[in-house]
Amino acid sequence: MLRFVSSMSDIFRRSPGFFSILSSVIFLTGCMASLPAMPTTPEADEDFESVVAAPLPGMPNDPPAPMMLRPGDVVTLRLDSAETLEVPLLTVDARGVLHVPLAGDVEVARVDLTEAERRIELAFEPYDRTVRATLVLTAPNGQQATVLGAVNAPGRYAVIPGTRLADLVAMAGGTATTDQDDIAVPTADLQGARLVRDGEALPVNVARAIEGDPQHNVNVVPGDHLYIPPHFDTLVSVIGEVNGAGAFPFRPGLRLTRALAFAGGPSADGDKQDIIVVRGNHAAPRVYRARLGDLLDGDAADPLLAPGDVVYVAPTRLARTRDIMAVLTPIISLGLTAAVSAAIFTGGDDGGGAGL
Repeated sequence: MLRFVSSMSDIFRRSPGFFSILSSVIFLTGCMASLPAMPTTPEADEDFESVVAAPLPGMPNDPPAPMMLRPGDVVTLRLDSAETLEVPLLTVDARGVLHVPLAGDVEVARVDLTEAERRIELAFEPYDRTVRATLVLTAPNGQQATVLGAVNAPGRYAVIPGTRLADLVAMAGGTATTDQDDIAVPTADLQGARLVRDGEALPVNVARAIEGDPQHNVNVVPGDHLYIPPHFDTLVSVIGEVNGAGAFPFRPGLRLTRALAFAGGPSADGDKQDIIVVRGNHAAPRVYRARLGDLLDGDAADPLLAPGDVVYVAPTRLARTRDIMAVLTPIISLGLTAAVSAAIFTGGDDGGGAGL
């Protein structure tokens, strides 16, 4: 039980999308009168669809942007008039304002240094019409872009003029991979990655940017947010009562027994006669049932899995009421409680019943 809770907690923490998948498993297995047998090949499943994203056009017109001051930047201000005064370590605050001695607050966010200097001079006019302001960027703390998701080193990175999208990916250590049989298998969904600027996703393809396509390898500006999601369509997820729940790289020819072996096989509490496989769009998934004993005994063909499949090993009947509710109750919404309870108390007899 503790092993099951720990493995499920790790999966939910690393991949929040598993919750929607598992909810679909529980709801459908609890409500359907019977589940079809797992097809021996993905092609035999007429409901299985591979989702193809619409192509992004790129940005053919992408001139370099001037460097602009942003919140967090630290500057040194020099004021030249009858005397010269230097004011170090002025910080652009969260409002985009510099607090200049005597002149007061001066808004400088999203303007270049020349415009910021002009604004400071205007603020000094009531006191000194001859003053000339010079700004030097001392610490570019605001000149950063954020990278999150399936990269090796997510975080915030300094952006200098000329930094492009491929450079930003490289700063984050490149896209994430997983080690399988001593082979590095990519787990990043570059087609689903998005570069967001001022709250809007730019029409660029990150995969093509990394390949060097100039219409997609655009200039990065401070404040940009790059998110590269994990590529669940290149993974097969094995969850539930197994010894090592996780997401494993999909390879052509991957069969159900092999995926279960990657996860360490069913645990002592796992119901080997009631293995659920979810396939296709998780908004309207296709749910199948397989019996591990029949596969091992040669009484049924070992089915091939498809990219994105989710394999769920249910607890045995004696453990399922206590264990499933203990794991899911702190996570599920109240709206799903009835569906989960129905799934738990629906019998999964040997006659092909659908319940967990």
